[in-house]
Amino acid sequence: MQAMARLSSLWRALIFSLALPVLAWTQSTPPVPNEYKRFFYLETDRRSLFEKALNSIGLTSLKVGRSYALIAGVSHYPNLGIVDQYLAPADVDIQKLEQYLKQQEYFDEIVVLKDGDMTLENLNYFLENYFPERLKHSPNSRFLFAYSGHGYADGTGETARGFVLKSSAANLQDATNAVDLKLLRTLIDSEVDAADKTLVLINACYSGAFIERKPFGGPLALEGKGAHAIVASTFSQRSWGDGSADVGSVFFEKVFDALSGLADRFPEDGVVTYHELDTYLRAEVPLATHGAQTPIEGDISRSGSEGEFFFLNRGRQLRAGNAPPWDPKVVTAFGIEGSVAIETDYRALDQGKEAFRGQNFPEAVELFLQAANKANSEAMFYLGYLYDQGQGVAQDYERARDWYQKAVAAGNVEAMNNLGALYADGHGVAKDYQQARLWYEKAAAAGSADAMNNLGFLYDQGQGAAKDYHQARLWYEKAAAVGNTAAMYNLGFLYRNGHGAAKNPQLERQWFEKAAAAGSAMAMYNLGMLYRYGQGVAKDYLQARQWFEKAAAADDADAMYNLGDLYEHGHGVAKDYQQARQWFEKAATAGSADAMYNLGYIYEHGHGVAKNYELARQWYEKARAAGNHNAKWRLRRLPK
Repeated sequence: MQAMARLSSLWRALIFSLALPVLAWTQSTPPVPNEYKRFFYLETDRRSLFEKALNSIGLTSLKVGRSYALIAGVSHYPNLGIVDQYLAPADVDIQKLEQYLKQQEYFDEIVVLKDGDMTLENLNYFLENYFPERLKHSPNSRFLFAYSGHGYADGTGETARGFVLKSSAANLQDATNAVDLKLLRTLIDSEVDAADKTLVLINACYSGAFIERKPFGGPLALEGKGAHAIVASTFSQRSWGDGSADVGSVFFEKVFDALSGLADRFPEDGVVTYHELDTYLRAEVPLATHGAQTPIEGDISRSGSEGEFFFLNRGRQLRAGNAPPWDPKVVTAFGIEGSVAIETDYRALDQGKEAFRGQNFPEAVELFLQAANKANSEAMFYLGYLYDQGQGVAQDYERARDWYQKAVAAGNVEAMNNLGALYADGHGVAKDYQQARLWYEKAAAAGSADAMNNLGFLYDQGQGAAKDYHQARLWYEKAAAVGNTAAMYNLGFLYRNGHGAAKNPQLERQWFEKAAAAGSAMAMYNLGMLYRYGQGVAKDYLQARQWFEKAAAADDADAMYNLGDLYEHGHGVAKDYQQARQWFEKAATAGSADAMYNLGYIYEHGHGVAKNYELARQWYEKARAAGNHNAKWRLRRLPK
């Protein structure tokens, strides 16, 4: 009876809080600097004037205050290999969280940091500054932090450090482009202190590292201050996702299942509490993943929680007419039946990716076929890519196109982009830039950064559309804004040549620097050339050599050639023919015709080696065959 009385008072507060906004609903402007306003998915103020007045002095008439959420995640990692670049489940998770919290849970403010916006600087601003201040003036309010994206662990066991990767990550263990989960935990302490109730939900591989303390003991109540976290997997487990068009990660799909009312059991009272949600997830997620993934939870308060976060039971709200219907494509309780079956072979897909990374392409083909035969769009895309590249199978552009089309029909965005590339290159189809542009436009509209860059290139070159440098620049900028390295590099060239904007050596250098920081060897090489010849910067052979060395380490043949040239002429270094020859040999092996020519010259004139006309002739002939026009003249002048 006490529980029912307590629940009754809570529901009176809930009903009152939901009724008041009808009289006082306003769309306001978030009180943040302009650069942060674009991150607000929702910002409303449903409070009555009386409630605002009470809040201003730290009081409230309600037992349930306002609801704030920060959704963060990364679905696109442009600098990773093709297997890991696109994390479709994270994209679905973020979209569903946005819609659910707005339409079903009536949150007041929702901030979204996605892809290139999921940075430590932005997290720090919202978690350390904005939300603590809002919560301080909103008594009895709750705060939700949700994340979905790639994660990794450094070490094993409970001492492991966990990280979530930023979109700029160059590999799956790039600590330079990652956010330490311990640091994230420290940032969220500000919300733990300021909010009445806090809940953290993290879907990332090895996310167990976020839980540092064991749960505090003691029962929890709906009323009272509390802070908890539920993460998708242990210290040593991955998090699973389907890859289909409308299905997110197993973890968050099960969260939405739970909130439909399936977790409202202890007791069945109209709300899904943190404890009920955790109980449901720890039973259902291992079942759906055949034991490969087990969520873990913990109390993240400073000295033990008395209260717990809660959600509304969506099923009850629908029956009462208080909420609109939710997306029917979410999975069912055990993930076996429904519009999309979670039984899709996660293991085959994941093992296929592992085989691909290890360049065991025949095995990857077999594994991707298993997953594709169970309607996995991501596996269909990879099969298209393997046929496209001739890896593990004979190169077959028509079969590549067939698989891409199947993936597109299942909602795979990157398959749209790759279909565009087939038309742009005339692979398996007649070359058709207009068809390429149409596919790129579809993919770009769905968020593909590669497609945005490819559209920019079509306008840059006048292919499939009239040459339009302004349009090219706009598409490159859109792609660069979400971390596309090639677009950053292409913007540098637009500013170098004054295409679509006035020539601007400073912006040229800045875009090359951004692309170089993201791993572009060509950008590193071009920066070396700027410093070597003093183009837009003071001539600096030391800086030039350092950039050439970075590009050479990334296998750029032109950078290797230029390093040889610096040593040959003593620019910024002591003249050293032996070093010059070694760099020319590396560049020649990488295909540089100019390096082949210079090797011929070295042997012809005996620079750092004994004169050897036969070797000189051989290198000149290689250079001529590779396209060097001076080699033919040198061959004529060689002594017999």
